[in-house]
Amino acid sequence: MVFLSHCLLNHNVRYLGGADPQAGARDLVDGYLAAGVGICQMPCPEQRAWGGVLKRRMLLAYGAGGSWRAPVVRGLVGLFVTYTRLVYARLAREVAAQVADYRDSGVDVVGVVGIAGSPSCGVETTLDLPAAVDVLCRCPLARLDERVVRNEAVEAHTLPGQGLFVTALQREFTRRGLGVRFDEYDFAASPGSGSAPMSPGQEE
Repeated sequence: MVFLSHCLLNHNVRYLGGADPQAGARDLVDGYLAAGVGICQMPCPEQRAWGGVLKRRMLLAYGAGGSWRAPVVRGLVGLFVTYTRLVYARLAREVAAQVADYRDSGVDVVGVVGIAGSPSCGVETTLDLPAAVDVLCRCPLARLDERVVRNEAVEAHTLPGQGLFVTALQREFTRRGLGVRFDEYDFAASPGSGSAPMSPGQEE
């Protein structure tokens, strides 16, 4: 078994400008299936914590530049991150219980695959979430589009580190004594050359 981040199989939950019918990690998925490795799609933590597919709890920040919403959004970022960590801790317990169930049933869990540059599922690279929210907050609604979100909010604020959900997962796995390898897939890489997480069946 391998546990994959939700948007590796379903691009629709990605951020504005990130959803792309061609963005599914077909090379990764096909490799695992061809090797007889089962795939478990983890829940999308942002969908669960931030208000569904549209992530409605983030909408207050979009296009807030020059409006009364801008200082409100900036003031709520810390509380928003704290709330996110609490939801992610609960989701991490659910995923860890699944991993433990497979292990206890004699199934080898070969790894968890996250998303490069994700504020939630990044393993080696993540997003400076407060900085990205600040971009969304400063940008007037009339100028806000997919390019701004992708280039100025996301790509400009990607940095080394772990996403909040991956951090919660690793903490819970450690607590349960589950030694599982973590890797990340890079959607920004050309098809077939994304950070290929591991060869199916590769030893940890």
